[in-house]
Amino acid sequence: MRHRLRLGGLSLGRDFDRLWTAASVSYLGDGISMSALPLLAASLTGNAALVGLSGTITSVPWLFLGLASGTLVDRWDRLRVMWIVDGVRFLLVVALAVTVATGHADIALLLGTGLLLGVGQTLFDTASQATVPTLVAERGKKLEGANGRLSVSQTIGEQFAGPPAGG
Repeated sequence: MRHRLRLGGLSLGRDFDRLWTAASVSYLGDGISMSALPLLAASLTGNAALVGLSGTITSVPWLFLGLASGTLVDRWDRLRVMWIVDGVRFLLVVALAVTVATGHADIALLLGTGLLLGVGQTLFDTASQATVPTLVAERGKKLEGANGRLSVSQTIGEQFAGPPAGG
């Protein structure tokens, strides 16, 4: 018996359910970093400009790499990109946490980590959106429903649930 998540009467399949779950966790992590990085920066420096920069540093890669990320994701195995990118981002966060816990963190390390997390976000988000049509067998309503679910998860993770959790 195959597991199928049903929301709104649509069954989108096991592969989409996996993508949706993975992307939702990733989006939540992005939202957490939106508030956690500036709070950590405020504890590392009294420079308001650097604290402000720490809050926007993860968005900077979208300006310079957004289009390139789309091109690269179209040429690479999208699922592999998502696995590798989120694995690297996980290791970055763990390394930052260890550095903070041992008292060796500084603002440059925080900003560099934030920048790399943002680069990963451009690749992951682009790959997750581009993967939907290949995982949803039928077009039309099912594709719209799948895109809608992914977009809602992104909004909830990055803007609603993640920032308070990071704070």
